[in-house]
Amino acid sequence: MRLFSETSGVSRSLASVAAMKTNRMAMSTVAGLAALTLGLAGCGGSDSESGSDEAQNSPAASESAPAGSAEDDDQSAATDDDTDDQDDQDDEKKTAAQDSSGQGLSADADLAEDSPAISAEDAIKKAKEKVGGGTVHSIELDWDDKDEAWQYDVSVLDGKTDHDVDIDAETGKVVSEDTDDADDKEQAIDLNDPMTFDDALKRAQKKSDGKLVSWKLEFDDDKQVYQFDFEKGGEDTEVTVDTESKRVSVDD
Repeated sequence: MRLFSETSGVSRSLASVAAMKTNRMAMSTVAGLAALTLGLAGCGGSDSESGSDEAQNSPAASESAPAGSAEDDDQSAATDDDTDDQDDQDDEKKTAAQDSSGQGLSADADLAEDSPAISAEDAIKKAKEKVGGGTVHSIELDWDDKDEAWQYDVSVLDGKTDHDVDIDAETGKVVSEDTDDADDKEQAIDLNDPMTFDDALKRAQKKSDGKLVSWKLEFDDDKQVYQFDFEKGGEDTEVTVDTESKRVSVDD
């Protein structure tokens, strides 16, 4: 009996030792798995952060921003081009309107107050270029009802051919040219000598205070004269100013 008891005690002791070893091994295993899990989790987070950093610093990410800027620049450039094209179209429309109706200066304009885009000097130059030279002996500015435009009528004598050149007073374009045979000699007019246009107009306005609807400078009977046509109350008055003698005459 004593031997059996001792034997049973030894067996229980061995069992207890075995159980304790098993528990320690289990705890070690759990601790190892926990450490492994934490390690894997840390690696995963590092990989994610690294991936984010790499994505942000990658050439593809860097190139994406300039690409967007380039697209914005292209759109802005396209908008500017469209605006320029529209401006060009507007300018062409304005030019076409002036070509057809002389809109730069209204039909009822007072030539004593307003002037067309093309000066008398420029009109004379263009007429001589059209003819190829010659003596300019007359220039007139008035409204052409047919073309609905202000026009200069410039007379140029070239040899024995007299040219009448009509020039649009707003665009400077030659509208028409007529020619006639001429045996007479003509003298060249001078817009400034011995009397300027402004001086002659002031003298004429002392005789008439109406609206100036046309004017002309020519040689008449070997005398250079300005002719001013005034309109007031439906009546026309022609005033002639001799540039040499400064004599002013009125033809109602």
